[in-house]
Amino acid sequence: MRKISLLTILSLFAPLALLVAQTPDYSTYEARRAAVVNMMKDHTPAGSGKHGLPRALAKLQLDPSDQAAAEYIVSTTQPRWQTMFDFPALAIALYRFGDSFTPEQRQSLQTALERLAKSDKEDGEGFLGHGTENHALLSWAPAILFCELFPDAKWANGMTSEELHVHLKEWIRKTFKNYYERSYAEYISTTYESVHLIPVEVLYQYTKDPEVRDMAEAFLLYHWSLIALNTFDGEIIPPFGRMNTQQDHMHAPRSHAWWDVAAFSYYTWVLFGWGDATNNIRLTDYLDFNEPTFGIYAAMSETKMPDIFFELAACKEPVTVRTSASSFGWHGHGVPNAMLRKIYRTDQYAIGTGNFRWVPGGDYADHDTCGFGITWRSRNQFNYIHCMHPFWYSSGDDVSRTAETWDRGGTSPFMQTAQHENTAIVLFDIPDADPWHGKPSDEKWAWRNHHADDLLKRGMFRFPRTMNYTPADESGWLFLREGRTYIAVKPLKSHYLQRDVRDVSLIGFNVIKSDHAQTGFIFEVGTEDEYRGFDNFRRQIASNKVEVDWDTMTVEYTNSRNDTIRIKFVPGLPTVPVADPPPHWIPRRWESIAESIPVVTINGEPEVSLADWALIESPKINMKGSILNIDDGKTKITVDWTGDLPKITRN
Repeated sequence: MRKISLLTILSLFAPLALLVAQTPDYSTYEARRAAVVNMMKDHTPAGSGKHGLPRALAKLQLDPSDQAAAEYIVSTTQPRWQTMFDFPALAIALYRFGDSFTPEQRQSLQTALERLAKSDKEDGEGFLGHGTENHALLSWAPAILFCELFPDAKWANGMTSEELHVHLKEWIRKTFKNYYERSYAEYISTTYESVHLIPVEVLYQYTKDPEVRDMAEAFLLYHWSLIALNTFDGEIIPPFGRMNTQQDHMHAPRSHAWWDVAAFSYYTWVLFGWGDATNNIRLTDYLDFNEPTFGIYAAMSETKMPDIFFELAACKEPVTVRTSASSFGWHGHGVPNAMLRKIYRTDQYAIGTGNFRWVPGGDYADHDTCGFGITWRSRNQFNYIHCMHPFWYSSGDDVSRTAETWDRGGTSPFMQTAQHENTAIVLFDIPDADPWHGKPSDEKWAWRNHHADDLLKRGMFRFPRTMNYTPADESGWLFLREGRTYIAVKPLKSHYLQRDVRDVSLIGFNVIKSDHAQTGFIFEVGTEDEYRGFDNFRRQIASNKVEVDWDTMTVEYTNSRNDTIRIKFVPGLPTVPVADPPPHWIPRRWESIAESIPVVTINGEPEVSLADWALIESPKINMKGSILNIDDGKTKITVDWTGDLPKITRN
């Protein structure tokens, strides 16, 4: 037998060792930041500033003398290209890279900004309008900086810089104070959370006004708390608002539309990575797709979150978190507790559920809410399950809003949930006709109103095709598995599996549907460490007690941890008057809010009441009564905004 030398053996592994050595390591925050910025080195920005400006700023960071990047930045202020999304980038350009511009270019930028001190969109997007909450912040926060940078500017509305600064400062103060009192509607959105953070980070970094800086810091501490508690392995844990795009651990295939890549997934990749899928990143996505460009701001930010938020985002210990969000309202003046949100996070998985209060007929972007989700550690493109009744999109004729549309949110006034830690019950009670036909306007809800007298009777959930699927056995439970994560699902009525449904948002997913007016599902999640094998998990689940009473719409389930969850569906969408309605309600004569909140007990004890549901409730971060407390035993930060201005204290 021929002997093989040690040198020969080592030479066989040399190519593999070289490959490993050349594989980028994105395990650290700084490495991810540098990788994104460096991707812009050979890029030539073009088109509107919304997605071109962050790329141009990255080029200036790499080479402050890059005149092509500077000229592009100046060109975006022309009305043909200019958008409200440009304002934070222009503030960064002027403050951080001011020396990259000639005196003529700087004057051109000032003149262009002076004409934008208005609320209309003629001759360029004004920065004194409101729009949605992210639109307001994109405009007002950088505009405060423009006032400070150009004290002698000739603003289009006739104000001096000092007068305009006072005006904008009060808008910001009022809006942020309302956030501390009632939260806001565009709640950790797959797109808009990053859009909220960017302008306020810029304001915090550069403002000369100490009170404005405190307000910006208070805002950031709240939002950093939200994202640290409510992200898991690159995903926002549902429920959340404004789901314009679905989340993704790698870019969608080229056959997909650009909106299949969620902005915040690429923003949080810079901050936290994607856990097991961190190295799935294709950095060219920051060039090839539009939404990821918001992540470039995260890569360039000079404002780093305190370490406590990075530690909380790592999700090492099991934790239950309750949060709430308001309805839409100008200056953050929405109806409190419109979304009652509950999540459970472990090191291996997270599950989140929500119950809702609705403006009858729906207010701004209510249809983009995602109400239920389970996510887990995975190297695959998709690592989550969503569950819904397709109320908002199911019965119209818009081809982009159908019963199979999942990437724009999915929840329903006829869906109610109960959750305790790893277990959730979802119930549906769907009437024949839409009780809100024509509300709030026929034009706005045209896709929903076309077949309002024949609502689709269906509860359903989607799961990635990469999961192992075991059909329901004699116990009535079906099982899903990926790696070390086990998920059991009990459809409470007959159901069927669909593969290869023809919708762009279902590429990569299968769907379980239960076509009944009254139906539901029980979900329980476990791990390999907990059960020492999938067969043990299945046997335990099959032995758990389930009681269902369709006459009273009540389900009681005792899970594998011997916790009993009981839910009674409350039908009819009862309405309650709103004492302090948002200003935009008044001309519409809206006076009440409709509730879709079940009666829930956990081990015989009632769930936390609507009145007691805090903005944040968790072991280390709590927020209620306009006071935010952050305390992990090492770091202690308190923000008290019960007065006109926030008071921030640290240990």
